[in-house]
Amino acid sequence: MEVPDLLSNSAKRFPDRPAVVEGARSLTFAELHERAGRAAAAFTAAGLRRGDRVAFLAFNELEYLEILVATQRAGLIVVPLNFRLAVPELAFMVGDSAPGLLVHGPGLREQAEALGVGRTWHLGSDGAGDAYEDALDAAPTPVDPPRLDHADAAAILYTSGTTGRPKGAVLSNGAVWARCTMFGLEVGMTPGDVFVQPLPMFHMAANMSQAFAYTGGTNVMVKAFDPALVVGELARHRATHVLLVPTMINLLCEEPTLAGADLSALRMVLYGASPIPPEVLRRAIAALRCDFLQFFGMTETAGSSLLRPADHDPDGHPEWLPSAGTDSLSFETRVVDPDDRPLPPGEVGEIVCRGPSVMDGYWNAPEATMEALRGGWMHTGDLGYRSADGYLYVTDRLKDMIVSGGENVYPREVEDALYEHPAVLEAAVIGVPHERWGEAVHALVVPRAGEAPNPEELIAHCRVRLAGYKVPKSVELVDELPKNPTGKILKRLVREPYWEGHERRVG
Repeated sequence: MEVPDLLSNSAKRFPDRPAVVEGARSLTFAELHERAGRAAAAFTAAGLRRGDRVAFLAFNELEYLEILVATQRAGLIVVPLNFRLAVPELAFMVGDSAPGLLVHGPGLREQAEALGVGRTWHLGSDGAGDAYEDALDAAPTPVDPPRLDHADAAAILYTSGTTGRPKGAVLSNGAVWARCTMFGLEVGMTPGDVFVQPLPMFHMAANMSQAFAYTGGTNVMVKAFDPALVVGELARHRATHVLLVPTMINLLCEEPTLAGADLSALRMVLYGASPIPPEVLRRAIAALRCDFLQFFGMTETAGSSLLRPADHDPDGHPEWLPSAGTDSLSFETRVVDPDDRPLPPGEVGEIVCRGPSVMDGYWNAPEATMEALRGGWMHTGDLGYRSADGYLYVTDRLKDMIVSGGENVYPREVEDALYEHPAVLEAAVIGVPHERWGEAVHALVVPRAGEAPNPEELIAHCRVRLAGYKVPKSVELVDELPKNPTGKILKRLVREPYWEGHERRVG
């Protein structure tokens, strides 16, 4: 079975329409299509062969979409890297995926050089290795792009694991196409839509950009979220859609320039990472005067369940607002017990799902793949229940993941960094309530005998080892941590005092 290229159809139908805009730069669909073809030819001319990996470390650059498409056309596997990670974290991903080429964007030269990939190309005028544009200029004239084998791997998206080591979710061409199709249908995308993308393209947010390109929409790239900048881009480009996380929605509603901005073209705010607090939703509906659509999912699945615009009814059905909605097109979700048996409505269990958008498995991790995909279902690690009227409610995380400002933080990674400090005997990292970010990373530390480390010292210790959003916002020194008879720290008991009087909604 073959699936279509994500640019070819739009390039034929809308050659002169803007396909992607970033700042003062832009490309039409014809230009983007042609450049993606030359990039594919350049990759092949560089000696890369089918199945080889191309690592890509960049902000939301103009070239992001063309590189995603070019790697597919050349039969390669793109490995988008999180620019927010520390070099040791990036180095693990590079060592695991063994790319034959690293392409990096402006402002990331130091990280690129530290990773030591043998062949490196840079976007822009300065960087490590050779210039990407020179490689495109020297590439042979591109031929018509091939159809894509649906089973071939297209991307490896790294997602943190509870062991502290990232896992690379392998997406096939078929899974990428299925995600674009599902997003296009559920969102109601039409040619001529204008999509503002302030979420980083190194994770599944890229699938939304690909879907808009596939349906003939314009992508407006935003390199870093700033409320005033996003309001300006929405107004300037007469944007119809924007993708945010709830904390961004909250900040957007507080932005002073919003009141005077013409956002009359905005039809829908797309959001994910966590449910939106009802009070924030009410303010956002009043301020933005458009529909809202929530995606519940993960890197391995994309949006398996949706809270659709009609479900965002704070007055008629406020009970739906904390939910993750109902199954998205092509997906089936269940709530199961520890033996994977389906549970009746109201009973809490693990949320599992299946559908064509699900990953093939984890790169170089067969045991983790078998565990996650056992029985043909993706085991999300999230706990929840189904209501009698069919809505899915997520109650907690089987793996203790923290979501802070839309970014996933796994406590084990932070605990491992803390344990490297000589004064730390034991550490437990949890998420605690935070008005702006939903959850903040908080560490409880038992010092070694005779030691009294300064909390700021421990935070600084973590800052050089972890991405900024993973670094504890606060550290508390304690005499002991609660444990079960086998010595395992009981995170539930650690967490309870901080969440008294708070509803912990998890997405």
